[in-house]
Amino acid sequence: MTDAYGKSYPFQMTDWIDGINMDRLRAQRLEKAKAELFEKRDFGAFLSLNEWNTRYITSTYTPQWTTPSSGLRYSLLLKGDNQPIIFEQGDIGYHTMRNSPWLGEDNVRWAITGMGWIARCMGDSAHQAAIVRFIDQICDELKRAGVDKEVLAVDFSDPMIDAAFEAKGVKTSGEGYMALLEARKYKLPEEVECLRNTCTIGDAMFDSIVQTARPGISEHEVLGEMFKACYKNGGEVHSGVFCTSGPYTWPNLRHWTGRRLAPRDVIYADVYNTSWNGYKTCYYRTFSVGEPAKETVEAYKRAYEWLYDSISIIKPGVTSKEIAEKWPKGPDVWADIGVVSEDQTAGNNWAHGIGLTLYEPPLVWRGCSVDHPMEIEEGMTFAIETQEGDGLGQGVRLEEVIHVTATGVEILSRWPIEEITVIDI
Repeated sequence: MTDAYGKSYPFQMTDWIDGINMDRLRAQRLEKAKAELFEKRDFGAFLSLNEWNTRYITSTYTPQWTTPSSGLRYSLLLKGDNQPIIFEQGDIGYHTMRNSPWLGEDNVRWAITGMGWIARCMGDSAHQAAIVRFIDQICDELKRAGVDKEVLAVDFSDPMIDAAFEAKGVKTSGEGYMALLEARKYKLPEEVECLRNTCTIGDAMFDSIVQTARPGISEHEVLGEMFKACYKNGGEVHSGVFCTSGPYTWPNLRHWTGRRLAPRDVIYADVYNTSWNGYKTCYYRTFSVGEPAKETVEAYKRAYEWLYDSISIIKPGVTSKEIAEKWPKGPDVWADIGVVSEDQTAGNNWAHGIGLTLYEPPLVWRGCSVDHPMEIEEGMTFAIETQEGDGLGQGVRLEEVIHVTATGVEILSRWPIEEITVIDI
C-alpha cells in the first residue's frame, strides 16, 4: 500500500506493517465478479475454463501448463453461493484443499479431464464420454443452487459443450468472458500494489542487463541473467520476456536471435508477462552498449516526447482517441520499414490494459481508437509504449505502466527513462 506521502511498501509480509491485505483482495475480487455477473447481467451461474478468470474468482493457482483454457481445471460460480467451486486438475486438489481455506473443503472438487483444448488429444470416444461426465457434474450443481433454468455464462467457445448443455435444457451465453473483463477493468488498491511489485521485479531485470551486456556477450546470456533476476526476486514469467539488439531493433523483432553484442549496439528489452502473484507487467527500456550515435539519441527523444505527450493528458474522461492522436500516423514516420497502413503498426505506438493478463481494457491505437474511441476511467491500469527508428538501422523502444487516478496518472514503472541507459564499456 502507500503512505500519506505516496511511498510504496512492496513485498511487505510482516505483522507490524500493513502491506497487501490478501483476504481483502480475494473477497473484493469475488464481489466485483458477482456484481457484474448476477446483478448487472442477471446470469444464474458462471463457468470458467480460463485460468485467469478462475484465479480472479477463486484465488487458486496451479502450474502454467494447465493454462490457458486447457480444461484441465475449471471453476463454477453460482448465484446465491458464498464461494465458487474449483474443479482441480488431478491430485493437485489435495494441495488446493489445504492451501485455500477461504473456499472450504466442500468447494474443492476434481475436474473431469477432457474439457478445453486438451480434449482433442483424447480421441473422439473418450472426448464424448468426458463431456457427458462434465455436463452431469455441472448440471448437478446448477440444480442444487436452483439456477438450472437460468442462463449459464461461460468464458469459452466450444460448440460440443454448448450442444450438450442445450440437450439438458441449460441455456449458455458466451458473454461470461466480457463480463469478467468488465469486472477486472478497474483495479483494487491491492491489485495496484501487486502491479507495483511486478514493476519492481522488472527493475531488477533491467539492472541485470546493465551488469551483463558487454561487447561479445550474447543476447542469450543477457536473457539468462534477466530470468535469474526475476525468479530471485520472487517473480514468474508466463511465456514472455525478450531482449533484442542491433539490426533487429528496427523494426522491432519482438524476440531474440542470440547475436553477440558490439559497441554502439542498441539493446532493448521487454519484461512482458513477468508476474508477481499473477499480476503482469509489460515494460520496455532501451540501452546502448557504450555511447550511442547522435541519430539514436534523437530518435529516443522523439519516442520519449510521443510517450509523455500522451501520458500528460491521461485522466478520467479522456478518450483513447485523444491519446492516440498524440502519436504520428504510422505511414508518415515509418515509411523506411514499409509502413503504408495502420494495420502494420499494431503493437508499436499503443497502450493496453494490464492486470492478471497482458491484455485487458482499454486498448489505445490509431488503428482502432481514432474511429472507435473508449473512455478512460479511474482505476484502470495499462502499459503505454512508443518506438522510433534512428535512420541508421537501429531503433528504440520505451514503455511505462500507469494507474489512472482521480486527477491523472501514477506511473508504476520506475527505471529511469528520460535518456537511453548507457552501459559503460
